[in-house]
Amino acid sequence: MENRDVLGTGRREAVRRVAYSLADSGRYPYWQALQDVLRTRYGVLETRHLLDDPIVRANIDQRCTAAQRKSSPHNGA
Repeated sequence: MENRDVLGTGRREAVRRVAYSLADSGRYPYWQALQDVLRTRYGVLETRHLLDDPIVRANIDQRCTAAQRKSSPHNGA
């Protein structure tokens, strides 16, 4: 049984890494904006498993905000 959970954990980790990479790209303003990309790549259930976690959503939002600030030509200066 633990082997099956390890496989599931590995899959969730892969989805999380891609979500963070998308957030870091600066192309998305918040987590909802990148969920369609994740759904296309990993399916609705895998995406939901990841994005149901409020900590993961907050991390994605923080990364999106930071990436957009970096890519903005007028980053507040």
